[in-house]
Amino acid sequence: MNFALPPSERPYPSKLFVEVTTACNLRCAMCVKQSGPGIPDEHMTMSTFQRLVPAFPMLETLLLNGIGEPLLHPRLEAFVQLAKEHLQEKARVGFQTNGTLLTPERAHSLLAAGTNIVCLSVDATDPALFQSMREGGETEDVNRAAAALNAARARASSPDFHGGAEIVLTRDTLAELPRVVEWVGERGGAFLLVTHLLPYRQESVPSVAYNPNVDETLAFYREKSREANEQGIDLSRYIEARWRFRPVDNGERTVAFMEKVITEISARGLPQHVPNLVAHDEKQYRRMDELFRRCEELALQHGVELHLPSLSPRNKRRCDFIEEGSAFVTASGTVHPCYFLWHSFTCHADGRIRPVDALSFGSVNETPLLDIWNGPEFSDYRSEIGRYDFPHCGNCSLAPCDYIERHDFEQDCLGNSLTCGSCPWSVGVLQCLR
Repeated sequence: MNFALPPSERPYPSKLFVEVTTACNLRCAMCVKQSGPGIPDEHMTMSTFQRLVPAFPMLETLLLNGIGEPLLHPRLEAFVQLAKEHLQEKARVGFQTNGTLLTPERAHSLLAAGTNIVCLSVDATDPALFQSMREGGETEDVNRAAAALNAARARASSPDFHGGAEIVLTRDTLAELPRVVEWVGERGGAFLLVTHLLPYRQESVPSVAYNPNVDETLAFYREKSREANEQGIDLSRYIEARWRFRPVDNGERTVAFMEKVITEISARGLPQHVPNLVAHDEKQYRRMDELFRRCEELALQHGVELHLPSLSPRNKRRCDFIEEGSAFVTASGTVHPCYFLWHSFTCHADGRIRPVDALSFGSVNETPLLDIWNGPEFSDYRSEIGRYDFPHCGNCSLAPCDYIERHDFEQDCLGNSLTCGSCPWSVGVLQCLR
Protein backbone atom coordinates (compact mmCIF):
# COMPACT_ATOMS: atom_id res chain seq x y z
CA MET A 1 0.00 0.00 0.00
CA ASN A 2 1.40 3.36 -1.03
CA PHE A 3 0.27 5.70 1.75
CA ALA A 4 2.83 8.31 0.62
CA LEU A 5 0.46 9.28 -2.20
CA PRO A 6 -2.71 11.32 -1.58
CA PRO A 7 -5.78 9.03 -1.52
CA SER A 8 -7.00 10.30 -4.91
CA GLU A 9 -3.72 9.26 -6.54
CA ARG A 10 -3.38 5.80 -5.01
CA PRO A 11 -4.00 2.79 -7.27
CA TYR A 12 -7.00 1.78 -5.17
CA PRO A 13 -9.91 3.54 -3.43
CA SER A 14 -9.57 4.18 0.29
CA LYS A 15 -13.32 4.49 0.84
CA LEU A 16 -16.03 2.50 -0.88
CA PHE A 17 -19.73 3.33 -0.78
CA VAL A 18 -21.80 0.34 -1.81
CA GLU A 19 -25.52 0.76 -2.38
CA VAL A 20 -26.85 -2.63 -1.33
CA THR A 21 -30.42 -1.61 -2.20
CA THR A 22 -32.43 1.27 -3.62
CA ALA A 23 -35.63 0.04 -1.94
CA CYS A 24 -36.99 1.82 1.13
CA ASN A 25 -39.89 1.28 3.53
CA LEU A 26 -40.47 5.00 4.20
CA ARG A 27 -41.44 7.95 2.02
CA CYS A 28 -39.32 10.80 3.38
CA ALA A 29 -40.25 14.17 1.93
CA MET A 30 -36.60 15.26 1.56
CA CYS A 31 -35.40 12.09 -0.21
CA VAL A 32 -34.30 11.93 -3.84
CA LYS A 33 -36.53 8.87 -4.27
CA GLN A 34 -39.53 11.17 -4.04
CA SER A 35 -38.31 13.43 -6.85
CA GLY A 36 -39.32 13.17 -10.49
CA PRO A 37 -40.04 9.70 -11.89
CA GLY A 38 -38.17 8.11 -9.00
CA ILE A 39 -35.47 5.46 -8.76
CA PRO A 40 -36.58 1.82 -9.22
CA ASP A 41 -36.17 -0.62 -6.34
CA GLU A 42 -33.26 -3.02 -6.74
CA HIS A 43 -31.15 -5.24 -4.45
CA MET A 44 -27.44 -5.79 -5.13
CA THR A 45 -26.71 -9.44 -5.86
CA MET A 46 -24.08 -11.42 -4.02
CA SER A 47 -22.21 -11.98 -7.29
CA THR A 48 -21.93 -8.21 -7.85
CA PHE A 49 -20.78 -7.68 -4.26
CA GLN A 50 -18.16 -10.41 -4.62
CA ARG A 51 -16.67 -8.52 -7.57
CA LEU A 52 -15.70 -5.76 -5.11
CA VAL A 53 -13.61 -8.06 -2.90
CA PRO A 54 -10.23 -7.34 -4.61
CA ALA A 55 -10.50 -3.72 -3.40
CA PHE A 56 -11.35 -4.60 0.22
CA PRO A 57 -7.81 -5.21 1.59
CA MET A 58 -6.87 -1.58 0.83
CA LEU A 59 -10.01 0.06 2.19
CA GLU A 60 -10.17 2.24 5.28
CA THR A 61 -13.97 2.51 5.18
CA LEU A 62 -16.77 0.46 3.61
CA LEU A 63 -20.27 1.94 3.85
CA LEU A 64 -23.15 -0.24 2.74
CA ASN A 65 -25.83 2.31 1.99
CA GLY A 66 -27.04 4.61 -0.74
CA ILE A 67 -30.53 5.70 -1.72
CA GLY A 68 -32.38 2.82 -0.03
CA GLU A 69 -32.75 1.28 3.42
CA PRO A 70 -29.91 -1.26 3.92
CA LEU A 71 -31.87 -3.39 6.40
CA LEU A 72 -34.27 -4.36 3.62
CA HIS A 73 -31.50 -6.41 2.04
CA PRO A 74 -31.86 -10.01 3.26
CA ARG A 75 -28.12 -10.70 2.90
CA LEU A 76 -26.74 -7.61 4.58
CA GLU A 77 -25.06 -9.66 7.33
CA ALA A 78 -23.50 -11.90 4.70
CA PHE A 79 -22.09 -8.83 2.93
CA VAL A 80 -20.61 -7.55 6.19
CA GLN A 81 -19.12 -10.92 7.07
CA LEU A 82 -17.56 -11.35 3.61
CA ALA A 83 -16.12 -7.85 3.77
CA LYS A 84 -14.63 -8.38 7.23
CA GLU A 85 -12.78 -11.45 5.97
CA HIS A 86 -10.83 -9.22 3.56
CA LEU A 87 -10.72 -5.77 5.18
CA GLN A 88 -7.81 -4.46 7.23
CA GLU A 89 -8.21 -4.98 10.96
CA LYS A 90 -8.79 -1.28 11.62
CA ALA A 91 -11.10 -0.71 8.65
CA ARG A 92 -14.64 0.48 9.38
CA VAL A 93 -17.72 -1.16 7.90
CA GLY A 94 -21.22 0.12 8.49
CA PHE A 95 -24.28 1.91 7.16
CA GLN A 96 -27.01 4.47 7.82
CA THR A 97 -30.56 3.36 8.57
CA ASN A 98 -33.97 4.76 9.44
CA GLY A 99 -34.05 2.20 12.26
CA THR A 100 -37.56 0.88 11.71
CA LEU A 101 -36.31 -2.68 11.05
CA LEU A 102 -33.53 -2.73 13.61
CA THR A 103 -34.80 -5.29 16.09
CA PRO A 104 -32.62 -6.56 18.97
CA GLU A 105 -32.03 -9.79 17.03
CA ARG A 106 -31.04 -7.95 13.86
CA ALA A 107 -28.77 -5.57 15.76
CA HIS A 108 -26.98 -8.53 17.37
CA SER A 109 -26.54 -10.40 14.08
CA LEU A 110 -25.12 -7.31 12.38
CA LEU A 111 -22.62 -6.57 15.15
CA ALA A 112 -21.69 -10.24 15.38
CA ALA A 113 -20.98 -10.21 11.64
CA GLY A 114 -18.53 -7.34 12.16
CA THR A 115 -20.49 -4.10 11.69
CA ASN A 116 -18.74 -1.36 13.64
CA ILE A 117 -20.60 1.80 12.61
CA VAL A 118 -24.35 2.47 12.42
CA CYS A 119 -25.89 5.88 11.88
CA LEU A 120 -29.57 6.40 12.72
CA SER A 121 -31.65 9.00 10.87
CA VAL A 122 -33.07 11.17 13.67
CA ASP A 123 -34.53 14.36 12.22
CA ALA A 124 -36.62 15.36 15.24
CA THR A 125 -37.51 14.28 18.75
CA ASP A 126 -41.01 15.73 18.40
CA PRO A 127 -43.26 12.87 17.14
CA ALA A 128 -45.48 15.02 14.89
CA LEU A 129 -42.54 16.81 13.28
CA PHE A 130 -40.70 13.51 12.82
CA GLN A 131 -43.70 11.98 11.02
CA SER A 132 -44.06 15.04 8.78
CA MET A 133 -40.49 14.50 7.56
CA ARG A 134 -40.40 10.69 7.51
CA GLU A 135 -43.73 9.39 6.27
CA GLY A 136 -44.26 5.94 7.75
CA GLY A 137 -41.76 6.41 10.58
CA GLU A 138 -42.10 7.29 14.25
CA THR A 139 -39.75 8.59 16.93
CA GLU A 140 -40.29 5.37 18.86
CA ASP A 141 -38.67 3.48 15.97
CA VAL A 142 -35.32 5.21 16.47
CA ASN A 143 -35.65 4.96 20.25
CA ARG A 144 -36.03 1.18 19.95
CA ALA A 145 -33.22 1.01 17.39
CA ALA A 146 -30.80 2.88 19.66
CA ALA A 147 -31.68 0.59 22.57
CA ALA A 148 -31.22 -2.47 20.36
CA LEU A 149 -27.77 -1.29 19.27
CA ASN A 150 -26.68 -0.65 22.85
CA ALA A 151 -27.85 -4.11 23.94
CA ALA A 152 -26.16 -5.75 20.96
CA ARG A 153 -22.93 -3.89 21.64
CA ALA A 154 -22.86 -5.18 25.22
CA ARG A 155 -23.82 -8.70 24.17
CA ALA A 156 -21.33 -8.95 21.32
CA SER A 157 -18.59 -7.17 23.29
CA SER A 158 -17.82 -4.73 20.45
CA PRO A 159 -15.56 -2.02 21.91
CA ASP A 160 -14.82 -0.57 18.46
CA PHE A 161 -18.51 -0.05 17.64
CA HIS A 162 -19.55 3.57 16.96
CA GLY A 163 -23.24 4.39 16.94
CA GLY A 164 -24.49 7.81 16.00
CA ALA A 165 -27.16 9.78 14.21
CA GLU A 166 -27.83 12.19 11.38
CA ILE A 167 -30.29 15.09 11.25
CA VAL A 168 -31.42 16.94 8.13
CA LEU A 169 -31.59 20.56 9.19
CA THR A 170 -34.50 22.66 7.89
CA ARG A 171 -36.16 25.83 9.11
CA ASP A 172 -38.73 23.56 10.80
CA THR A 173 -36.14 21.46 12.63
CA LEU A 174 -33.75 24.18 13.84
CA ALA A 175 -35.23 24.09 17.36
CA GLU A 176 -34.83 20.31 17.37
CA LEU A 177 -31.06 20.36 16.90
CA PRO A 178 -30.13 20.83 20.60
CA ARG A 179 -32.67 18.16 21.56
CA VAL A 180 -31.20 15.70 19.06
CA VAL A 181 -27.70 16.40 20.42
CA GLU A 182 -28.99 15.50 23.88
CA TRP A 183 -30.88 12.49 22.50
CA VAL A 184 -27.64 11.10 21.03
CA GLY A 185 -25.66 11.80 24.20
CA GLU A 186 -28.26 10.26 26.52
CA ARG A 187 -28.12 7.04 24.49
CA GLY A 188 -24.36 6.80 24.46
CA GLY A 189 -24.02 7.82 20.83
CA ALA A 190 -20.56 8.71 19.58
CA PHE A 191 -21.42 11.23 16.87
CA LEU A 192 -24.08 13.44 15.31
CA LEU A 193 -23.88 14.37 11.66
CA VAL A 194 -25.80 17.53 10.73
CA THR A 195 -26.61 18.32 7.11
CA HIS A 196 -28.66 20.97 5.40
CA LEU A 197 -31.54 20.13 3.07
CA LEU A 198 -31.12 19.64 -0.68
CA PRO A 199 -34.58 20.52 -2.04
CA TYR A 200 -35.64 18.08 -4.72
CA ARG A 201 -38.98 19.84 -5.16
CA GLN A 202 -39.79 23.53 -5.61
CA GLU A 203 -42.09 23.56 -2.58
CA SER A 204 -39.15 22.50 -0.37
CA VAL A 205 -37.01 25.55 -1.20
CA PRO A 206 -38.44 27.75 1.61
CA SER A 207 -37.41 25.06 4.13
CA VAL A 208 -33.69 25.48 3.37
CA ALA A 209 -31.98 26.90 6.47
CA TYR A 210 -28.52 27.89 5.20
CA ASN A 211 -27.62 31.29 3.77
CA PRO A 212 -27.10 30.95 -0.02
CA ASN A 213 -24.25 33.48 -0.25
CA VAL A 214 -20.62 32.33 -0.38
CA ASP A 215 -18.97 32.83 3.01
CA GLU A 216 -16.22 35.28 1.99
CA THR A 217 -18.62 37.35 -0.10
CA LEU A 218 -21.16 37.34 2.71
CA ALA A 219 -18.59 38.42 5.31
CA PHE A 220 -17.62 41.41 3.17
CA TYR A 221 -21.26 42.30 2.46
CA ARG A 222 -22.20 42.10 6.16
CA GLU A 223 -19.38 44.51 6.99
CA LYS A 224 -20.50 46.96 4.29
CA SER A 225 -24.14 46.58 5.27
CA ARG A 226 -23.27 47.68 8.81
CA GLU A 227 -21.43 50.71 7.41
CA ALA A 228 -24.45 51.54 5.26
CA ASN A 229 -26.82 51.29 8.22
CA GLU A 230 -24.67 53.76 10.14
CA GLN A 231 -25.21 56.19 7.26
CA GLY A 232 -28.97 55.62 7.22
CA ILE A 233 -28.83 53.41 4.10
CA ASP A 234 -30.73 50.11 3.90
CA LEU A 235 -29.05 47.91 1.29
CA SER A 236 -31.99 45.48 1.32
CA ARG A 237 -33.87 48.19 -0.66
CA TYR A 238 -31.29 48.21 -3.47
CA ILE A 239 -33.37 46.29 -6.03
CA GLU A 240 -36.37 48.57 -5.47
CA ALA A 241 -34.22 51.69 -5.67
CA ARG A 242 -32.15 50.52 -8.65
CA TRP A 243 -35.15 49.65 -10.81
CA ARG A 244 -37.45 52.31 -9.33
CA PHE A 245 -40.20 49.87 -8.38
CA ARG A 246 -41.33 52.28 -5.68
CA PRO A 247 -39.94 55.33 -3.85
CA VAL A 248 -37.06 54.48 -1.49
CA ASP A 249 -35.61 56.76 1.18
CA ASN A 250 -32.05 57.67 0.20
CA GLY A 251 -32.63 55.78 -3.04
CA GLU A 252 -29.79 57.32 -5.02
CA ARG A 253 -27.37 56.89 -2.13
CA THR A 254 -28.51 53.27 -1.73
CA VAL A 255 -27.82 52.52 -5.40
CA ALA A 256 -24.45 54.25 -5.35
CA PHE A 257 -23.34 52.51 -2.14
CA MET A 258 -24.43 49.03 -3.27
CA GLU A 259 -22.90 49.35 -6.73
CA LYS A 260 -19.62 50.29 -5.11
CA VAL A 261 -19.93 47.14 -2.97
CA ILE A 262 -20.61 45.07 -6.10
CA THR A 263 -17.52 46.51 -7.77
CA GLU A 264 -15.34 45.80 -4.71
CA ILE A 265 -16.57 42.20 -4.48
CA SER A 266 -15.72 41.69 -8.15
CA ALA A 267 -12.28 43.24 -7.63
CA ARG A 268 -11.63 40.68 -4.90
CA GLY A 269 -12.41 37.89 -7.36
CA LEU A 270 -15.35 36.68 -5.28
CA PRO A 271 -18.59 35.28 -6.68
CA GLN A 272 -21.81 37.13 -5.96
CA HIS A 273 -25.53 36.80 -6.50
CA VAL A 274 -26.81 40.32 -5.93
CA PRO A 275 -30.49 39.51 -5.23
CA ASN A 276 -29.42 36.94 -2.60
CA LEU A 277 -26.99 39.38 -1.02
CA VAL A 278 -29.53 42.17 -0.54
CA ALA A 279 -32.06 39.59 0.73
CA HIS A 280 -29.61 38.55 3.48
CA ASP A 281 -31.41 38.15 6.82
CA GLU A 282 -28.89 39.20 9.45
CA LYS A 283 -31.12 38.25 12.38
CA GLN A 284 -31.67 34.75 11.00
CA TYR A 285 -27.94 34.35 10.32
CA ARG A 286 -27.08 35.34 13.89
CA ARG A 287 -29.69 32.93 15.28
CA MET A 288 -28.17 30.09 13.27
CA ASP A 289 -24.66 30.99 14.38
CA GLU A 290 -25.74 31.12 18.03
CA LEU A 291 -27.60 27.81 17.64
CA PHE A 292 -24.51 26.09 16.26
CA ARG A 293 -22.31 27.46 19.06
CA ARG A 294 -24.81 26.32 21.70
CA CYS A 295 -24.98 22.86 20.17
CA GLU A 296 -21.18 22.59 20.14
CA GLU A 297 -21.22 23.25 23.90
CA LEU A 298 -23.98 20.67 24.42
CA ALA A 299 -22.12 18.09 22.36
CA LEU A 300 -18.99 18.64 24.43
CA GLN A 301 -20.97 18.16 27.65
CA HIS A 302 -22.50 14.92 26.36
CA GLY A 303 -19.33 13.53 24.78
CA VAL A 304 -20.81 13.63 21.27
CA GLU A 305 -18.63 14.30 18.23
CA LEU A 306 -20.66 16.96 16.41
CA HIS A 307 -20.23 17.48 12.66
CA LEU A 308 -21.88 20.77 11.69
CA PRO A 309 -22.34 22.01 8.12
CA SER A 310 -21.37 25.47 6.96
CA LEU A 311 -23.71 28.37 7.68
CA SER A 312 -23.29 29.34 4.03
CA PRO A 313 -21.42 27.87 1.04
CA ARG A 314 -17.62 27.95 1.33
CA ASN A 315 -15.70 29.94 -1.27
CA LYS A 316 -12.73 27.58 -0.88
CA ARG A 317 -14.19 24.30 -2.01
CA ARG A 318 -13.10 20.81 -1.08
CA CYS A 319 -14.46 17.58 -2.51
CA ASP A 320 -14.12 15.18 0.41
CA PHE A 321 -15.05 12.28 -1.85
CA ILE A 322 -12.15 12.89 -4.23
CA GLU A 323 -9.68 14.01 -1.55
CA GLU A 324 -10.39 10.91 0.55
CA GLY A 325 -10.17 8.50 -2.37
CA SER A 326 -13.81 7.46 -2.59
CA ALA A 327 -15.70 5.39 -5.13
CA PHE A 328 -19.45 4.76 -5.20
CA VAL A 329 -21.10 1.59 -6.52
CA THR A 330 -24.83 1.39 -7.24
CA ALA A 331 -26.99 -1.65 -6.56
CA SER A 332 -26.67 -2.56 -10.25
CA GLY A 333 -22.85 -2.36 -10.11
CA THR A 334 -22.08 0.93 -11.88
CA VAL A 335 -19.20 3.00 -10.47
CA HIS A 336 -19.51 6.73 -9.69
CA PRO A 337 -17.34 9.46 -8.05
CA CYS A 338 -19.65 10.92 -5.39
CA TYR A 339 -23.10 11.25 -3.82
CA PHE A 340 -24.02 14.12 -6.16
CA LEU A 341 -23.45 12.07 -9.34
CA TRP A 342 -24.58 8.66 -8.06
CA HIS A 343 -28.09 8.91 -9.58
CA SER A 344 -29.95 11.12 -12.03
CA PHE A 345 -32.44 13.57 -10.55
CA THR A 346 -33.64 17.17 -10.58
CA CYS A 347 -33.15 19.45 -7.60
CA HIS A 348 -33.69 23.10 -6.76
CA ALA A 349 -30.36 23.96 -5.15
CA ASP A 350 -30.08 27.70 -4.51
CA GLY A 351 -33.67 28.09 -5.67
CA ARG A 352 -32.98 27.32 -9.34
CA ILE A 353 -33.75 24.19 -11.33
CA ARG A 354 -30.75 21.91 -11.55
CA PRO A 355 -31.05 18.66 -13.55
CA VAL A 356 -28.26 16.25 -12.58
CA ASP A 357 -27.20 13.27 -14.66
CA ALA A 358 -25.42 10.34 -13.04
CA LEU A 359 -21.77 10.00 -14.02
CA SER A 360 -20.63 6.40 -14.38
CA PHE A 361 -17.14 5.16 -15.23
CA GLY A 362 -18.28 1.60 -15.93
CA SER A 363 -19.78 -1.45 -14.25
CA VAL A 364 -18.03 -3.94 -11.99
CA ASN A 365 -20.10 -6.62 -13.69
CA GLU A 366 -18.11 -5.95 -16.86
CA THR A 367 -14.77 -4.51 -15.64
CA PRO A 368 -12.90 -5.10 -12.35
CA LEU A 369 -13.35 -2.23 -9.90
CA LEU A 370 -9.60 -1.55 -9.62
CA ASP A 371 -9.34 -1.34 -13.41
CA ILE A 372 -12.16 1.21 -13.44
CA TRP A 373 -10.50 3.17 -10.63
CA ASN A 374 -7.15 3.27 -12.45
CA GLY A 375 -8.66 3.78 -15.90
CA PRO A 376 -7.92 7.09 -17.66
CA GLU A 377 -11.50 8.39 -17.39
CA PHE A 378 -11.79 8.10 -13.59
CA SER A 379 -8.13 9.05 -12.98
CA ASP A 380 -8.38 12.17 -15.15
CA TYR A 381 -11.62 13.12 -13.47
CA ARG A 382 -10.05 13.01 -10.00
CA SER A 383 -7.14 15.13 -11.18
CA GLU A 384 -9.42 17.70 -12.78
CA ILE A 385 -11.64 17.99 -9.69
CA GLY A 386 -8.58 18.58 -7.51
CA ARG A 387 -7.82 21.84 -9.33
CA TYR A 388 -11.18 23.36 -8.22
CA ASP A 389 -11.33 25.73 -11.17
CA PHE A 390 -15.07 25.36 -11.81
CA PRO A 391 -17.50 28.25 -11.18
CA HIS A 392 -19.72 28.91 -8.16
CA CYS A 393 -23.01 28.34 -10.00
CA GLY A 394 -25.13 28.98 -6.90
CA ASN A 395 -23.58 32.43 -6.49
CA CYS A 396 -23.91 33.59 -10.07
CA SER A 397 -26.41 36.35 -10.87
CA LEU A 398 -27.00 34.99 -14.38
CA ALA A 399 -30.29 33.13 -14.48
CA PRO A 400 -31.61 31.16 -16.19
CA CYS A 401 -28.35 29.42 -17.12
CA ASP A 402 -28.34 27.27 -20.23
CA TYR A 403 -25.16 25.54 -19.05
CA ILE A 404 -26.59 23.91 -15.92
CA GLU A 405 -30.38 24.15 -16.15
CA ARG A 406 -30.72 21.24 -18.54
CA HIS A 407 -29.83 17.57 -18.81
CA ASP A 408 -26.99 16.31 -21.03
CA PHE A 409 -24.43 18.66 -19.49
CA GLU A 410 -21.58 19.46 -21.88
CA GLN A 411 -19.53 22.21 -20.22
CA ASP A 412 -19.79 25.02 -17.71
CA CYS A 413 -19.34 28.74 -18.46
CA LEU A 414 -15.57 28.42 -18.06
CA GLY A 415 -15.36 25.61 -20.60
CA ASN A 416 -14.85 22.81 -18.06
CA SER A 417 -16.47 19.45 -18.64
CA LEU A 418 -17.14 19.14 -14.91
CA THR A 419 -20.66 19.17 -13.49
CA CYS A 420 -19.48 20.32 -10.06
CA GLY A 421 -20.20 24.04 -10.15
CA SER A 422 -23.47 23.61 -8.26
CA CYS A 423 -22.44 20.71 -6.00
CA PRO A 424 -23.65 21.43 -2.43
CA TRP A 425 -21.24 18.91 -0.88
CA SER A 426 -18.04 20.62 -2.01
CA VAL A 427 -19.12 23.93 -0.43
CA GLY A 428 -19.87 22.31 2.93
CA VAL A 429 -23.63 22.75 3.24
CA LEU A 430 -24.41 19.07 2.68
CA GLN A 431 -22.77 16.23 4.60
CA CYS A 432 -23.28 12.49 4.55
CA LEU A 433 -21.89 9.55 6.47
CA ARG A 434 -18.38 8.90 5.22
